[in-house]
Amino acid sequence: MQDIFLALASVVQLYSFLCVIYILLSWVPDLRFSSVGRFLSALCEPFLNLFRRFRFTRIGPIDFSPILALGALSVVSMTLNRLARTGTFSAGYILAAIVQILWSFFSFLLTLLLLFLLVRVIYDFTSGRKMRSDFWIMLDNFLNPVIRYVSQLFFRNRNVLYRTRLLVTFCAVLIVRLGMEIAVQRLTLLALSLPV
Repeated sequence: MQDIFLALASVVQLYSFLCVIYILLSWVPDLRFSSVGRFLSALCEPFLNLFRRFRFTRIGPIDFSPILALGALSVVSMTLNRLARTGTFSAGYILAAIVQILWSFFSFLLTLLLLFLLVRVIYDFTSGRKMRSDFWIMLDNFLNPVIRYVSQLFFRNRNVLYRTRLLVTFCAVLIVRLGMEIAVQRLTLLALSLPV
């Protein structure tokens, strides 16, 4: 039985690797429509499509659902490896793994958001009155929904400098990320302590 679980875990890991290759190929249209790209598309797209239905994985034109899909495969692989090693199946372990995978998804998004906000703050302090390129306009379009939401919470309808709103949004997102990380750690420990 142990060999079966190990074999299944290896299959899942191989499939995860193929999905990663397909995701990388999809960024290059010429490679995506090559014979290898079409083969990987037929193999991986049905699974990846299962996660594209979740709206929270899409921010503007950017689709982050592949991260969630790879996380789900990771949970399955870890579970099979645990069954191969210990022969036991723990609902608490599964719950803890799911919590960690979901957190890895959201922490990635929050870290990316923090990075973009930091870049925008630095640009705001160093650009003066220079004309903005399309990149900065696109970055503002990405960040503005979050900045508006945070500004509404803290400033209501007061007229506040954009730089101030940027800094407050950065601090708010940073606090949320740190708070969620602590909460996830405690929730994971709680799940692992479950008797089932």
